[in-house]
Amino acid sequence: MRIGEVAERSGLSTATIRFYERRGLLPGPGRAANGYREYTPTDLDRTATFARFRDLGLDAPEAARMADQCATGHCDLTVTEMPAVLAGHRAAIAERMAQLQRLDARLAAIQTAVDTSGQSDHLSQLSEKEIEMLECTCDPGCPCPPIPAGG
Repeated sequence: MRIGEVAERSGLSTATIRFYERRGLLPGPGRAANGYREYTPTDLDRTATFARFRDLGLDAPEAARMADQCATGHCDLTVTEMPAVLAGHRAAIAERMAQLQRLDARLAAIQTAVDTSGQSDHLSQLSEKEIEMLECTCDPGCPCPPIPAGG
């Protein structure tokens, strides 16, 4: 089968398949006599499994390793590893969500400080670097509202 069919059936684009083949994360297919890539059903299964693992957010090397295990008849290893892999991935997602919530709180504080034109009670919630970021250094006559340094 050709790369277009593998792409359609796996959910990856042909460019993505070629990218992962160049990186060694998906094995390159055999070649037909005319030089075209010739994918086997095993290649399709490996590529589709790889795509499903990537859709779960697993990094490409881990997704490739686990898809390769399945393609080579070692799905039992993948099934055995999945609970720990998924737990680790979920822990990383939870940490990233916490980071994003902290970032959102900082952005909200900056937005409040900007929206209130630098009232000192709102500036006290900002770090020194954030206050410096808000200080206008434009040319004279700039329409930016002045934000007092240090609140």
